[in-house]
Amino acid sequence: MDDKQFKTLLEHMGYSFEGYRRVRRGVKKRIRRHMHALECRDVTAYLAYLAASPVDREACLRLLSVSISRFMRDRPLWEALGDTWLPALHGRFGPRLRAWSAGCACGEEAYSLAIVHQEAASRLAPDPPLELTIRATDRNPAVLARARDGIYPASSLREMPPDLRERYFLPLRGGRRYRIRSELNAAIEWGRQDLTSDPPEQACHLVLLRNNILTYLDGPRQAPIIKKVLQCLCPGGLFAIGSREKLPGGFPELRPIAEQIPFVFRRRPPHDDIGRD
Repeated sequence: MDDKQFKTLLEHMGYSFEGYRRVRRGVKKRIRRHMHALECRDVTAYLAYLAASPVDREACLRLLSVSISRFMRDRPLWEALGDTWLPALHGRFGPRLRAWSAGCACGEEAYSLAIVHQEAASRLAPDPPLELTIRATDRNPAVLARARDGIYPASSLREMPPDLRERYFLPLRGGRRYRIRSELNAAIEWGRQDLTSDPPEQACHLVLLRNNILTYLDGPRQAPIIKKVLQCLCPGGLFAIGSREKLPGGFPELRPIAEQIPFVFRRRPPHDDIGRD
């Protein structure tokens, strides 16, 4: 499969070739294997087969998913969450918060959130204690299984501060791989969900929609999904996208909350004209 055929496939599925440009080599390899297994010689035959087989179409969509990530990706975001924004959300909403990692891939984002929250809760040590429940979802059951296992290569931890790595990870194979400490799983609910079709989660105070919808889907498909996702975000809650992603127009209720981290927004309560914090 060359780039032209790959682009044809992506356009048919409603995905952006530009979003896949840097990772297309591995994705194309997976698609070629699927085409070979189905005995499809070219993308035209492949698309015809997928149109007649919902099971294989779903398999193709899973193969198009990109699970590359790392812990505390865009580290200033996580430092701000732990130092300022999570404590502020607790001050606004109370000791029990709910967050959604939408499109969680292999779980690095959900575990990063659990870590920074536990650090903040330990530092503040209020009574009653601060709690955070994290709903982490993805459409691909294979990456969810890897997330539940919680085993990662050392390269996934390169942005993790050494002290946090020592507290929350167990080294395996001489430090070439690491296992997340099992107690972090207590705060996370893993679940399969297709953002393009399934209903949103229940009411949340923080939603992370990072490096998926706004990177890989084509423009016309982005806004309807974001609107659906925002149905679960409480007024006054926070919404984060990827540091290189751009929010499409049509969301006046979302206000950036920090100039140095412009990809995090607060959902304005009704009749709130305060603007930035």
